[in-house]
Amino acid sequence: MLSKKSIIIRYAIFLGCFLLSGTETITGWTATLCGVFGTIELACALLRYSPLVELLSMAGVKVPEIVMAKNLSYTYSDSHANLATGLKK
Repeated sequence: MLSKKSIIIRYAIFLGCFLLSGTETITGWTATLCGVFGTIELACALLRYSPLVELLSMAGVKVPEIVMAKNLSYTYSDSHANLATGLKK
């Protein structure tokens, strides 16, 4: 199950992809791929399930939760997360 923040982000990605291809800002194969990616993101948001997150949890990789701090910089809730340690400043 995806968190509420993850679902909101997926809806934003879906709208962005569909707006880019629908307004003909991008055309051709790029628009096709953008439409397919937008459809995948919409399906993941509606089902509240992501196969990628499921595969990462099965592999034992801990997915860090990104939290917005008061000074608008990103921080990680778990300092010992595998993916977050390489991304910290």
